[in-house]
Formats: sequence, C-alpha cells, structure tokens
Amino acid sequence: MRKTGDALGRILGQVTEINGLVSGISSAANEQSSALQSINTAINQLDQVIQQNAAMVEESSAATHALSQETEELASLVSRFGSSTASHGTARRAPTQAQRKAVAGGARYAAE
Repeated sequence: MRKTGDALGRILGQVTEINGLVSGISSAANEQSSALQSINTAINQLDQVIQQNAAMVEESSAATHALSQETEELASLVSRFGSSTASHGTARRAPTQAQRKAVAGGARYAAE
C-alpha cells in the first residue's frame, strides 16, 4: 500500500508540474497573440500611409504635367510677343506686372 501511495504522490507531483508548464504555454500564447495584433495594426497603418503617398504622387505627377504644358504655352506666347516687337524694330522692355498677369491668364485660358 505504501508503494501505491508513493506512486500516486509522484504522479500528483508530475501532474502539477505539467499543469504549470501548460499554464506557461498558455500565457506565452496570449502574449504572442497580443503582439501579433499590434503588428497587424501597424501593418494596416503603413498600408494606409502607402496608399495616401501613392495618391499624392499621382496628383503631383498630374500637376507637374499640367505645369509643363502651361510652361510650353507661355513660352510660345512669349516668343510670339518677342517676334512681334522685334519685327517693328522697337526696343523690348520688361513687361509690367499687369502684362505678365494677362499673359499668364491667357495661357491658362488657352489650356482650357
């Protein structure tokens, strides 16, 4: 009977040890789950920022293209203005601010 009691005591000790190990595994799994949720949240935020950056790049590209076209149109207008004054033999003066605005406004309306 004593041997049975000793065996049951050892079994109880091992079951207690296994219970502690399982509790530790469960605790570690919960910590990993929490960490993975944090990583997932961070990745989602990065994805949103990347999408916003891509949209800004597209907008910047479109604005650059439009500005390039307006620059070409303005250069064309300026070259015509320079040609007409040169053909009349008059000295070229720097345009006034009102003249620059009129030329810029004309380039804008010509693009539309």
